[in-house]
Amino acid sequence: MKTIVRALLLAVALIVGAPAFASQGKFADANALGRWITYYYTKPEPQRVAEALLSASAKGFMKEGQKAPFFIGFTAGIFSKNPTSAPSVGEKLASLSEVDQPMLVLGIWYSTYPEAKQLLQRLSKAMPKQKEMIDHLLANGRLGLLELPLEQGPWVLDALWGNFMATGDSAPVVRIISALPWINVRGDISRLSVGGSARWSLISNAIQHKPVMAVCKKELLSQPKEVVELLRDVIAEAEKDMREGKTN
Repeated sequence: MKTIVRALLLAVALIVGAPAFASQGKFADANALGRWITYYYTKPEPQRVAEALLSASAKGFMKEGQKAPFFIGFTAGIFSKNPTSAPSVGEKLASLSEVDQPMLVLGIWYSTYPEAKQLLQRLSKAMPKQKEMIDHLLANGRLGLLELPLEQGPWVLDALWGNFMATGDSAPVVRIISALPWINVRGDISRLSVGGSARWSLISNAIQHKPVMAVCKKELLSQPKEVVELLRDVIAEAEKDMREGKTN
C-alpha cells in the first residue's frame, strides 16, 4: 500500500494550475503549497502553518479519508514543536470546514503539547460539531503519536510520515523501521499490510529526503539482526532507484 506522502503529491499534481485561494495568496499554487508542506522541516515557518493548512483544506487536500492521517501527524508535529504559538494556531484552524476539523482535534491530541487538553476544551466552543469527539478523548487516557500501536493499520505510518515532515525528527522514521519484520508475517493480514507499507514508504522517502536515508543507515548499527537485514534491502533498493533516476 502506498503511503499518504505519494497520495499528497499526487493530489498536488492533479490540481496544479488551479486558481490561487484568494485569502491565502502567499502560496503561488497547489504545487507550491504541497512542496511547502512536504519539505516543511527543512525551513520551518510556524507563522504560516494556519494559512497553509486552511489553504490545503480549501484545495481539497484533506477531503479523502486516506489523506487525513498525514495531516494529523503533521499537525501533531507542529503543536509539539511550537507550544508558544499553539493556542493562536489552534484558534485560527478552528475555522476549518467541519469535515476537516477532526484532523485538528486529533493532531492536537496526539501531539506532545502539554496544554493540549485545555486547548481542546476551549476550541470545542468554536467547533460545536466536534464537541462529542473532544469530550470522548478527554474522558480517556492520552497517547502520543509515537505511542500509537502500529497494529492499528497503515494509517499510523501515514501519520508518522506527516510528523516527520513537520519536525525532521528521526523518531517517527525509527518507529516505522520497527515494522519491517512484519513483511514476513504469515496469517496476519493486518501486520503484513503494515510491514509492506513500511518498506515501500521507507524506500520512497529515503529517495526524496536525505535525512530519512541517513536515519536508515544509522539504524543499521543498533537494530536487531532481523531488522538490519531488511533495512539493508531498503537502502539498497532506494540507492538503486536513485541511480536509475526513479522517484517512486
